[in-house]
Amino acid sequence: MKKILLTAGALLAWSGCALAGAGGQTVSMPVEDYKAILERLDTLQKRVDQLEKTEASPSDKASAAAMPGKLAKDVEAIYDTLDEVETKTLKDRINFGAEMRTRVDNFKLKDHQLFGGPGSAEHNDNHWSNRFRLNMDAEIRKNLFFTGRITAYKNFADADSNIYANDSNVAHLPGDSGLKLDRAYVDWTPEGMPIPLALTFGRQPVSEGPPSELKENRLRQSTYPSLLFDGEADGVVATIGLERYLGWKNSGIRFAWHKAYQDDSDSVSYMDTYGGAMDDSNIGAVFFETEIPGVRDSLLVLSALRADDLTASDYYLGGSGANSGNIGDMDLYGVHLQANNVVDSGVDLFLSLGLNETHPDGTINYTFTHPSYGVVTMPVGFMNNDGTTSHSGWAVHTGLRYTIPYQAWNNPKVGFEYNHGSDYWFSFTWGSNELFNKLATRGDAYDLYYIQPFNDNLFGRLGYTHVKYDYANSGLHIGDFGDSNAELDNFYFLLDCRF
Repeated sequence: MKKILLTAGALLAWSGCALAGAGGQTVSMPVEDYKAILERLDTLQKRVDQLEKTEASPSDKASAAAMPGKLAKDVEAIYDTLDEVETKTLKDRINFGAEMRTRVDNFKLKDHQLFGGPGSAEHNDNHWSNRFRLNMDAEIRKNLFFTGRITAYKNFADADSNIYANDSNVAHLPGDSGLKLDRAYVDWTPEGMPIPLALTFGRQPVSEGPPSELKENRLRQSTYPSLLFDGEADGVVATIGLERYLGWKNSGIRFAWHKAYQDDSDSVSYMDTYGGAMDDSNIGAVFFETEIPGVRDSLLVLSALRADDLTASDYYLGGSGANSGNIGDMDLYGVHLQANNVVDSGVDLFLSLGLNETHPDGTINYTFTHPSYGVVTMPVGFMNNDGTTSHSGWAVHTGLRYTIPYQAWNNPKVGFEYNHGSDYWFSFTWGSNELFNKLATRGDAYDLYYIQPFNDNLFGRLGYTHVKYDYANSGLHIGDFGDSNAELDNFYFLLDCRF
């Protein structure tokens, strides 16, 4: 006991000096708390010395359970105090927030090739899910900031992973109850630079971008417009501020690099797979954004992106996963326009356009059972069945939201969105908040919702979505499977609590 108390006192005294001089760091502890701890340690030390001289046996000295009740309570109190100080110090350095969402969906899917084919109608009238998020941020120093988010997302009474789950969407698809890393990045603004420059490195904020914040009833969450990219990605981004040069508010240009896929050996993680089965997939992009001159609370984003050596697996088509490889490159371009509370009307408007062009250079084998020909193996490539045919696709996403000026009901909101994708439309939206990846639709999607805030921390959303698929395999970049007559209808309700 004597050694424990002496060690605790020494550590407190040493840490108070060492941390104060280590790189300019300080201990977030009031002086009076620090002095009080030392005084209590000194008092306890004297009491231990007295007990050792009088009533404690050798076995008592070695057993905390044999301490007199009053002394045990005092020791417990001193460690409780230390725990409180440690917790307060942590909270002073990192801010925590949380979100809890419970949602129920009622799906009806007709004429889908994977669920009964032509003439079929499948229902799921009771699909419940929970999503928990822990948000973190910290000001490390005046030009260095950390932001993070971890997520647990699962269906009620289920722990199965979706076959489409991968590193770009594992925190945005229901799975097991474990925590997944959604985002974790550092923003660094170097001092003394000749131009306004910021570097962002880590797991980037690239999910739930504009205009998703309208439907999600929150502030902007991501760098990129959600029509082009909605998911989880690791990389590095350099942002150059242009406001002082252009005179346009919040204007800047971003240069981004992301690793979409990295080949490595499962047994020796620092090496590639033996034999070099697949090349890494890399994404390079340039984004220019600004507030639209003369339009308050607005946003214009121009995007250009190049993805090299995209990978594919027959697993996503229902195969074994044994066939995989690189199938080509893609260029992706976008324009996003948004204006909130237009002329103080309570109306928010947005329009987003996307264009993609494929550059295929390979195939993988896809084996399936044909109703007439039995087991068939065919090559599939980058939105083709030959590995060489290039295609272009396009998409539009538009909508509005109106805030009803009725304070008694906490100013509820009503919104409508529409998006259309062409035959060969594809972008990186696997991490969509919608389970059916609405913005990947090759066809038409109509989305109507009503948001009811109950207080500053809790709101509900009631919605209906109708999707008409004109072409098969929306959201996938593998193969060319022709027309589709599938339709999806979904009524849902969710409760979202943030604190």
